[in-house]
Amino acid sequence: MTSAGIPKIILEAKGISKHYGGVKAIDDVSIDLREGEVLAIVGDNGAGKSTLVKAITGALAKTSGTIFLDGKEVRIDSPTDAKAAGMETVYQDLALVNELSITKNVFLGREIVRKDILGRIFGALDFKTMDAEIRTLFEKLDIRIADIYRDAQSFSGGQRQAVALSKTVMFGKRIAILDEPTAALGVRESKMAMDLVRSLKDHGLSVIMITHNMQHVLNYCDRVAVLRLGQLSAVRDVKDVDGDTLVGLITGTIDTKAA
Repeated sequence: MTSAGIPKIILEAKGISKHYGGVKAIDDVSIDLREGEVLAIVGDNGAGKSTLVKAITGALAKTSGTIFLDGKEVRIDSPTDAKAAGMETVYQDLALVNELSITKNVFLGREIVRKDILGRIFGALDFKTMDAEIRTLFEKLDIRIADIYRDAQSFSGGQRQAVALSKTVMFGKRIAILDEPTAALGVRESKMAMDLVRSLKDHGLSVIMITHNMQHVLNYCDRVAVLRLGQLSAVRDVKDVDGDTLVGLITGTIDTKAA
């Protein structure tokens, strides 16, 4: 919090652009993320939502723009840079390996090596510790997956999403970026996923979430940024808008200066 009681800005993306020749996927977009909030990014198909997130996290080389963390300029040219800066991203495909267990998926690329001679010489992995950390995390997040040894492909869409979101708590130091976290989920599984999104705040994370679901914006988010034709059209506190207003901002039927 700032001295005025306003949550401090932890992430600023200024003047972000991604051009493909003469085509401007996003053009001069500036957004900020405040401490402890869920910021929704909405817009029609092709508005530039995923492009913006990928440009911020280094998954896509931006044409121009600057990223600031806690007011200091940082260089994020790859997802590895983003992770080092405390950002954990979950894309629509979840990036889970179907043939691997839950533990192996969560710790993929971040495996814990045993401290004994087998670990030091042969790099043997410490599955006992990793399994214990997974069970503790799932209990904390109220994720009800008992058999963490089954392959990821054997779980439902909601359970797979829960696993992907749990990684943001395990490894996301400050910021979770979610691309359509309820895509292809049923009503019950969508609610489970969104309850998990809300719980990320309770575990010290600020969240940027791309979504098409207006009810999720209204029920789970603090602010909403609207993209239209590759540009930032409006930013509103969720308490100041309703579903019709959001649709109007997205489609351009509402004057953004008057809304």
